[in-house]
Amino acid sequence: INEASRQLASTLDYETTLRAIAHLAVDRIADWCVVDVVDEDGRLRRLGVAHVDPVKVAMARDLEQRYPTDPNAPRGLYHVLRTGQSELYEDISDEMLVQGARDPEHLRILRELGFRSAMVVPLIARGRTLGVITFVTAESGRHYGSRDLNLAEGLARRTAVAIDNARMYARERGIAETLQRSLLPERLPEIPGVHAAARYLPGTTEAVGGDWYDLFVLPGGKVGLVMGDVAGRGVPVASLMGQLRNSLRAYAMDGYPPADVVARLNDLIEAGHMATLVYMTLDPVTWTVTYSNAGHLPPLVAAPDGTVYFLEGGTLPLGNTLATLRHEGTTQLAPGSTFVLYTDGLVEERGVPIDAGLARLQDTVRGLGDEDLEVVLDRILAAVPAQPSLNDDVALLVVRVSAIEAEQVTFRLPAVPASLATLRQSVRRWLAGVGAGEVDAHEIVVACSEAASNVIEHAYGLDGGMVELSAGRQDGRVVIQVRDWGRWREERGTDRGRGLAMIRALMDEVEIKPGDDGTLLEMRRRLRT
Repeated sequence: INEASRQLASTLDYETTLRAIAHLAVDRIADWCVVDVVDEDGRLRRLGVAHVDPVKVAMARDLEQRYPTDPNAPRGLYHVLRTGQSELYEDISDEMLVQGARDPEHLRILRELGFRSAMVVPLIARGRTLGVITFVTAESGRHYGSRDLNLAEGLARRTAVAIDNARMYARERGIAETLQRSLLPERLPEIPGVHAAARYLPGTTEAVGGDWYDLFVLPGGKVGLVMGDVAGRGVPVASLMGQLRNSLRAYAMDGYPPADVVARLNDLIEAGHMATLVYMTLDPVTWTVTYSNAGHLPPLVAAPDGTVYFLEGGTLPLGNTLATLRHEGTTQLAPGSTFVLYTDGLVEERGVPIDAGLARLQDTVRGLGDEDLEVVLDRILAAVPAQPSLNDDVALLVVRVSAIEAEQVTFRLPAVPASLATLRQSVRRWLAGVGAGEVDAHEIVVACSEAASNVIEHAYGLDGGMVELSAGRQDGRVVIQVRDWGRWREERGTDRGRGLAMIRALMDEVEIKPGDDGTLLEMRRRLRT
């Protein structure tokens, strides 16, 4: 019993453990041991079979395939499963074998196996019968008695509890991981001039933790970035993570600056919970980053000149009453800068100061230059020492900002209202790069926004699609094309349709080219100011 308890406590992989328990029983109290468990779908599965003679293991499996146990039999495996009552066969006589055999071949195999005594014991935990464990003697000639049955039932009880605990853990882990992954972005938004890549690596053996990241476009065109870590593990932690994520987005969309967002999030956390978080906003026009850090590890910035530095400054984690004021910092980025947000699983190493992990991250990023962001992620993760005993989650978000200075650019975004702010900012940045004055830039941006709005409203409906905007210069004029691949529906109502009139008033030339594969709207305007 002690050895079985040790094995049962050694892992949450109960299927592997049941096979070990079967072999353990054969070594000590049985010549043949079989473990049958009812799976989550209600089917009976044979998970463990052990015999002192390996040849007879194959024989026993062949016997079960050729002569499967009758589910309606008045005794044996299924009867014990139905009643939850053990059965003890102190002496299995040849007469019993004759009565149980279905044909001469069946009887021959039963006699060859040489059964002498058997115990069929239910696996019961929390009032439910999870399966059956069967002990059989043959070669040893041993006959079981009541003391043996008490021992077998004690082993079965411990085994059943281990099975039930493992299943509950697996269900909770599955719920938590599903919840956690549903709260991470399925894909990062496409933002012209802002390139991002992310990874989330769950811990290997413990319940899912509370590491998370987010990236979204704010109504005014700025970009919000988040990296957070809720202390603890399991479903409650994943649930709190979801509350923080959704609340943060709501406060951010309402226009609150980072420090106010973090302060409001602190008020949401009940006593006994704690989380760290850094929230940043990036203005892709001015290259300004504003951030507030609540006890989280500092973001890392790699400038295009090779300088690598941390954005220091912050206050206590979320979940305390001491930090009534939240610090807010700002920094100015140069085009081509890369910054890295991460959780502690990336830099923590057992027995080593965390400063060493931060220095390792800094050295790794310093040597990456303008590598592709997926390569950056791979290199950063590859630099983390292997730590089998440390199973913390890792969340990693890498963002690079670049100027839009090309003579010809193309932006392709989902045809949804949330894309309009990104499109406006992107066009404004491109116009600044080609020397457009304030008046020209404003009016061209309004025309582009109206054209994209028409696509969103009329081209796709609920099905969704993409809107593509191409911008370039030709003969001293700005030429912009807005394209979709949908089917435009007819106008509704008589008091609508002013968008096209506004576009014509703002641009010098407007041409609409409908086709079988969508619609192309082309606008031209000479820069005047």
